[in-house]
Amino acid sequence: MNLPQDLPQDGARISVEMNTNRQKLFERFHSSDDVRTREFRLHGAQGAILYLNAAVDRAKLQNDVLKPLLQSTEGELQDILPILDMETAADLEAAADGMLQGKCAILLDGSAAIVLADVSATIERSITESQNEQVIRGSHEGFVDDADMNMQLIHRRLKNPNLIERNFTLGAKSPVAVKLLYMSDIAEMTIVDEIIAKLMTNEAVFIKSPGQILNRMENSRWSLFPQMLYVERPDSTAAHLMEGRVVLLVDGSSFAVILPVTFFMFFQVADDFNVRWWNGTFFRFLRLLSVVIGIGLPSVYIAIVSNHFEVLPIDLLFSLKASLENVPFNPLIEAMFMITVLELLREAAIRLPKPIASTLSIVGGLVIGSEVVSAGLVSTTMIVVISLTAVASFSIPSHEMRLAVRLISFPLMVAALLLGFAGIGFGFSLLFMHLSKLETFGVPYFYPFTPFEPRRILTALIQFPKRMFSRSAKDGRAS
Repeated sequence: MNLPQDLPQDGARISVEMNTNRQKLFERFHSSDDVRTREFRLHGAQGAILYLNAAVDRAKLQNDVLKPLLQSTEGELQDILPILDMETAADLEAAADGMLQGKCAILLDGSAAIVLADVSATIERSITESQNEQVIRGSHEGFVDDADMNMQLIHRRLKNPNLIERNFTLGAKSPVAVKLLYMSDIAEMTIVDEIIAKLMTNEAVFIKSPGQILNRMENSRWSLFPQMLYVERPDSTAAHLMEGRVVLLVDGSSFAVILPVTFFMFFQVADDFNVRWWNGTFFRFLRLLSVVIGIGLPSVYIAIVSNHFEVLPIDLLFSLKASLENVPFNPLIEAMFMITVLELLREAAIRLPKPIASTLSIVGGLVIGSEVVSAGLVSTTMIVVISLTAVASFSIPSHEMRLAVRLISFPLMVAALLLGFAGIGFGFSLLFMHLSKLETFGVPYFYPFTPFEPRRILTALIQFPKRMFSRSAKDGRAS
């Protein structure tokens, strides 16, 4: 027979005998050596404090809990302890969960109540500059691995009573705290409800990393394009909130997740708003051009070498023919080989210590690049093409978009080898069709091109001066 859900089962009920409750709590942790206890007497009654040694701050436990209990002569337990966060556990299961979160369980003989006092230990990490979103001017503060501290950084920049915070705990075996933030007067509540519903469908017993939560939030899992924006700067996060977007903060992650997103959001950086408007516009166009170069340059080269030599000037044609004369492979094999070598060097530089990684980059770039040409494995022109492609992809601000550009270039190179320029045109047509169809939480991914809104296109591509930008934004909202 099933018990009502609001009543604890027999094994989890709190007894009036302190030793019984203490023994059951020890058993719930399988008598782990990490579970510590300290007995005391309060107003003539025997009591005990149970805590996890690795989860609590021992100085806080001694000064804020044990010392007041030993010195108290009268008063209720909640009035004795100078602790803000205190609660009474409903059953032994709730008491054990509280201890896992860094709370100490206070047991009294003759009382069927267990008081949980927050004495959790916090690992302080100084706020440093973001490694992936560095700026020349502007704030140099970046997020840390603690969600509460990240929330404080956002509050420092966004002092608004309409900022709403919703807290969730995911994972049955090892709970992970997730904060959902939005502006109640700006955000679309239908989108907020849909994001909350997606969060609640995470049924993982153990969450290995924040990516395990976030991957389930995507609307189209088969798309190569990223469908959420990772931000490591509090000022950028506050700006996204003021634009009506939803922010997720996962405890243990030094970034915020922005939802929903559009394609052009991945090419805007904080420096765009710290320089003159025409400088910001130029660099934004440069980033968008880098996407075209990263996807299309190797394919255009392969199409010319394989099918369309006639489009080259005669002088350039002779030079290109000379560089290809001793290469035994077709241009697709050359490109695949060089891209693979480049990715191996990049991956090795990430995994190795910094002093060794810098040496590897120099040796790999100079020695391998020159020797593969000397060996006749790759033409000099292909080295130039792949180098330009790599530089273009590295200029994309978002790491996720950078990876998507690299992956998309592979099928386009195959199409260029088989069909030439027609294959490239067909590949880009499929790409634009996919971008036009893709949505994130009901928001078109390729907005404002799909649906087409000319006024919004200007604000997406051009960094207007402040007055012009405000007027354009108002016009866009009116449309």
